[in-house]
Amino acid sequence: GLITVVTSIDITAAQLESQLDSNGYKCFCQAWSATGGTLKSKTASIEIAYLDKVFEWEPLRTDSVISKSAELRCRPPSGNPYPKVTWLKDGHSVDINRNGRFILSNENSLLIAQIKATDAGNYTCVATNIAGTYSTEPAELIVHDDRGWSEWQPFSDCKGIPCSIGRQKRIRTCLNPPTITNRPSCDGDQIQERECQVICPKDLSSPPSGAIVPTDDGFSEWSSWSDCTGPPCKTGRQQRIRDCLKSSITDDKKPICNGEQIQERECLVPCSNKTSSSFAPVRTLSNDVISSSSGTLVSSSALNVIVYSSISIGALIFLLLTILFFLICWRRRQRSTSKKGLPKCIVSKGTSSNGSSHLGVCHSDKTEYPFYYSIQQDTTSTRSCASQNNSVSLTNFDSGLEKEKLLLLNESPLNRQIYAAKSSVHPATLSTTSYASHHIRYPSLASQSITNENHLNLIYENILQSLPEHTDLRYFAVSILNNKGCRLEIPNTGVSLIIPEDAVLLDGDHLVFIALVNIENQMPVLNNGHTRLSPVVLVGPSEITLLKPAVLSFEHTAVLESSWKLNLMFSDDILNWKPILTYGQENISTPVYLQFNNQQQMSILFETMGAYALIGESISKHHHASKYIQMVPFYNRSSTDTISNETVSTLRLRFLDATTDALERCLTEEFALQNYLCDQPKEFILHDYEDQICINVDLELSSTSRINIGYKEIPLKTFWSTRFDRSCFIFIIPNLQLNNEHSSTPFIDHLAMHIDVYQPTILDSALHTRLCINTHNFLHNPGYNTSSIRQRLPVKTNKEGSKLSSLVRQKLCIVLDPPNSLGNDWRMFANNLLGINYLQYFATKSSPTEHLLTLWEARQESLVNLINVLNQIGRSDAAAILLQH
Repeated sequence: GLITVVTSIDITAAQLESQLDSNGYKCFCQAWSATGGTLKSKTASIEIAYLDKVFEWEPLRTDSVISKSAELRCRPPSGNPYPKVTWLKDGHSVDINRNGRFILSNENSLLIAQIKATDAGNYTCVATNIAGTYSTEPAELIVHDDRGWSEWQPFSDCKGIPCSIGRQKRIRTCLNPPTITNRPSCDGDQIQERECQVICPKDLSSPPSGAIVPTDDGFSEWSSWSDCTGPPCKTGRQQRIRDCLKSSITDDKKPICNGEQIQERECLVPCSNKTSSSFAPVRTLSNDVISSSSGTLVSSSALNVIVYSSISIGALIFLLLTILFFLICWRRRQRSTSKKGLPKCIVSKGTSSNGSSHLGVCHSDKTEYPFYYSIQQDTTSTRSCASQNNSVSLTNFDSGLEKEKLLLLNESPLNRQIYAAKSSVHPATLSTTSYASHHIRYPSLASQSITNENHLNLIYENILQSLPEHTDLRYFAVSILNNKGCRLEIPNTGVSLIIPEDAVLLDGDHLVFIALVNIENQMPVLNNGHTRLSPVVLVGPSEITLLKPAVLSFEHTAVLESSWKLNLMFSDDILNWKPILTYGQENISTPVYLQFNNQQQMSILFETMGAYALIGESISKHHHASKYIQMVPFYNRSSTDTISNETVSTLRLRFLDATTDALERCLTEEFALQNYLCDQPKEFILHDYEDQICINVDLELSSTSRINIGYKEIPLKTFWSTRFDRSCFIFIIPNLQLNNEHSSTPFIDHLAMHIDVYQPTILDSALHTRLCINTHNFLHNPGYNTSSIRQRLPVKTNKEGSKLSSLVRQKLCIVLDPPNSLGNDWRMFANNLLGINYLQYFATKSSPTEHLLTLWEARQESLVNLINVLNQIGRSDAAAILLQH
């Protein structure tokens, strides 16, 4: 018995145009009854729909290569409402699927991945709204076979100094058309260079290869090349000349030839015989006269005087040197008898107030050491041994102690016992093999309100059980995750994770974690020439599905200006690794985005939980890569020599990747062994050359004298392709202490050592440092202040200042996502703010601006800089949104 009333109203365009005001044309429906009840509906805005005929950007004829990517760009005409874009291929609708090969970008361009021969055809862009439908002219997509490179051209002539090492090169041509980014679509090098031997001219009268040959008439033949002049065994110069045989008609003495009359070239000066005399050869003419080749005459009596005088002077000098030698020996013996040791330098034991041994340093006056000297150790007396669990290299010296040791901090049971014994005064290390016996609680959740603590505790226990074996929980962080997103970091490692809002479909709170993987068999396998450039970071748990990309940030060691081929590795089980991105070769099918900034930081936008790591190799044998390495010095005064049973002091040099996580792990290990940090880490560059790494350590006795305490040559592979961060180079410091009866201080507690780390052929990147050690201070503190180096890349505390609210983000996406005729949309914003050139990853997303803002927040850059960039690209409307909030 209910009566339903349906009403409607027809509105014409003329009504809208005549009654349109600043608030627009609006309609609403109002109902009432006899009993006096009334009800008003929501207000509807009425607008005129339209669609222009002219497309802002029409697709053009495009060439592509099989298995590569292609882009057909299209910007629809302006309209109200904004038109919907579809694509036709040869008149049939294109099946667009975000997870397939055909993807529609946010700008309505058609992106095609993994081109096939069947993709060739005519493509049409169609724009539609309620006002009508318009289409572009068909654009042809031409698909070429992957022809690859042409054959290499022959190597060019060897250029360089004759009889020396030169260089030559060869080139090849990419037969494929360029990609959509105008880069060659062939993988590999276009130019190859190699060293070669520059030929030596067989006949000095003939010009060498590459010499200028005269072609002008009027010259005589070239003369022979002159003798090579210059320092012996080095590069010199030689000349040849020719005469002009033509004369001017008006002046017979004026030559009119065109061309050079003198030629010069470099040459190799022969090495002279050092044993030969510097005088000219002589021959005897008579009994009293000697004639040289130059014609000089010398009498026999004068020659006898010269000979006998020279013999007398030589004998006198020899006698004086002999007397001086005996005087020096007598003085040293007198000193040894009176002092019973070295002058002012006697090896003895020193004990502090608490019974610990000291290292005394010899104070030597400059008058006692009037010249600089450095005693080099005998590197030939080196023994090496290797086993399954360790690898030790020993170099002996006179006292029988090992001068130098290469100690591998491995996972052997013996080392774990030693580690446990020395670190018994420190808190226990928690790992996934022992967490059940300790009361573990996630500290990052302590300050958060937990609605279902039992549920989260269960999830946390499951997470611990799912972690890889021997995961160190000191490098592990966990946080609550819900629809508001989250941000977490591992302290003192430079590793952080940001998950944006609405990135997960969760009814309640869940947990997310990040952890560092440091076990060898859980890391990517390094092939010949590969090196690991970042920590291995695990993100989980795996059952979490991301609807939006999250940002994982950590440090790397690559010198990006050098010749790198960089691969981002991924594994979902820590065992099977695969490359998912090659930097510089991304396409629309690449599942992640990788960006580097100027602070050795890298950020990854990803949507799949798992483990990530960066590895690299040199592009070719002639284009070498470089990476940053840091040396961390430690001092230990509790080592005991097994032969003499005396306490000795050692210098421990640790070499690590120049990342914060590697440094933090090293500090933790060394402090647990009760070693002292001497100085801040020293950074240098390691080059991928066929070279070795030399380590030299000198102990400074005075400003003019040093004594060498160790020298080591390490193969490049040790630092490039192995876990060299597990290696420690130990140098025994001679126990030099003062034994002065009139001195109130029985030992010297200041040491100065000079450390040199270098590659012999690349000395520009060598590390030269002077290390000052105050052993007395080590009795009261752990050495160098670690707070300054642990915060060398401090995390900004004002996180709220760099975090935008969801409302601001939505408004920025509304104004920056749509393309415009000026081009100052999200593309220009990405390039100017973040330096992003490869934009196809963001073009496949529904809102590119949203993901750019997430990446900007992960980099923790200034909000002022964001506003300035928007003003610079002419988007004051977007900058006003930030200023208003």
